[in-house]
Amino acid sequence: MTIYVTGSSGVLGFEILSHLHGAGFDAMGVARRPLPRSGRGLRQISTPEVLTAGWMPRPRGETIVHCAGLPSPRVHFNDFAELSRREIEPQLRFAEKLLAKGWRGHMVYLSSAGVYGDTDQLPITEDAPLAAKSWYALQKMAVEQGLSFLAQRYGFRLTILRVANVYGAETAGPSFGVVTILLDALRSGKPFRLFGGGTSLRDYIHVSDFCALVERCCTVQIPGPVTVLNVGTGVGTSLADLAELLPRVAGGSLDLHHEPQAGEVGSSVLDISRARALLQWAPRVTLEDGLRHMVGA
Repeated sequence: MTIYVTGSSGVLGFEILSHLHGAGFDAMGVARRPLPRSGRGLRQISTPEVLTAGWMPRPRGETIVHCAGLPSPRVHFNDFAELSRREIEPQLRFAEKLLAKGWRGHMVYLSSAGVYGDTDQLPITEDAPLAAKSWYALQKMAVEQGLSFLAQRYGFRLTILRVANVYGAETAGPSFGVVTILLDALRSGKPFRLFGGGTSLRDYIHVSDFCALVERCCTVQIPGPVTVLNVGTGVGTSLADLAELLPRVAGGSLDLHHEPQAGEVGSSVLDISRARALLQWAPRVTLEDGLRHMVGA
């Protein structure tokens, strides 16, 4: 059957669609905006109403890799009511409309490692308490819970991917993730703000490893209606170390401005043992090798 990728004109959606197509799958994107120019040969349904589910003809047991949603962690909301109305409710109505049309397939939902918030227990397992610290993470957490309820009630399969920091995407702009922000600062000479000394750890996964895991999710039959998987490497890197590694790989120097840390999540490193066991998957690209590939070194 066709694998649908919603939000396929976005950075991660486009990478997933490209990967699945290259791997020989019958993959179809669904998005409001056209595909990037490099997406020649890829198929997409272009519709302003991605979350209405009207684009899916006679649904059966198709897999939907669901990337459509809030595009940036930096979007501000005045209160939870606004967040719910604009971002959470449309996501859950989308699933309900699919169910009303008879769909009982497999949804792979892209969530975020940000749902864990701060924790002293590293690496973080999927059973750790959720404590979102941003509107973006709160929205992901609420949609996770709503989709889990619907999956258990109506009997479709749901795989929730709590994704760490993906880097190396072809279409990533200069504000997509800290690696591209650092690279832009390195190339442009713009100052880079290093909060709190840059000692907090983050988990960075190369886009090729990320897409390989999504492919495994689409092909491996995992028992149970709901599966939650961390998507990372299990290796933590501080921002200070990343700011030292990137110039060494790419050449040049960074103009670092040290500022106090306020409201940022502390260290976040994911335990990926569940994904290793269930999907027979493991990341292959080290951070240094990934950066070298990214800058063409």
